[in-house]
Order: sequence, then structure tokens, then C-alpha cells
Amino acid sequence: MLLKKWIVTVLGILVIVSIGHGRSSPSLSSYNLYSWKENGHWHYKLLEGPRDQAATYEEITSGAGILVGTSKLESQLKRLPKGTVVFWQSDAPAGISRPATGKAKSFKHPSRKRIQGIKTFCDKLGITLSLT
Repeated sequence: MLLKKWIVTVLGILVIVSIGHGRSSPSLSSYNLYSWKENGHWHYKLLEGPRDQAATYEEITSGAGILVGTSKLESQLKRLPKGTVVFWQSDAPAGISRPATGKAKSFKHPSRKRIQGIKTFCDKLGITLSLT
């Protein structure tokens, strides 16, 4: 009788552990968001990594992933998991080397109204938006 109870208890624990193991807890990831205005339109770049991770000027301003317009940014934000933290950078990372030729983009935040709209959107998605 005691052996039977012990076997049932062990099997119960194994079932509980296997159910818990199958669930994936949301991973807390972070992104850096950069923004600049060019030709009358807001451009955004969302790069994965901790707030203090250095990005190069080229990584931010060129290649795939440049989002032109707030609706494109919101589409990208929808893809992030709940619990993600986005650090919206007000300027280029310290020590970044801008191109010697051509006009360098000036990273900055948009108007308070636009920021508030994006922040409200992030709140609904369960994303923390932090201005830096």
C-alpha cells in the first residue's frame, strides 16, 4: 500500500514538472530605438541589445530595418514579446563616429504628442518604452 502511494506521488510530481517545463516564460529582452527626421518623415531603427550596447552610425542609419513612419514602427513593435523594454535614444551613442563626408543624420526624439502616442501603443502591447 505504501509503495503504491509512493509511485502515485512520484508520477504526479513528474506530470507537474513536465507540464511546467513545456511552458516557456517570456524572456525579457531589450531594444534600442533611434529616430531622426529626414525629408519631412520620421525614420526609426530598432536594434536588439541592452541599453549600453554600442551601435555604429552605419548600423543605425543604413541597411534593412529602417522604418519610415510611425505606422511602420508600430508594426515592428507588435512583433516584440510582451515584457520587452525599448530604450528610445535621444542622441547617438557616445563615441560614435559619424561619416566625414555627406550630411550626418541628427538623432532626436519627435514631438511630445508623437512620443505619447507611441508610448500609449507600447503600453497596450505590454512593452516598456523608456526615453533616454
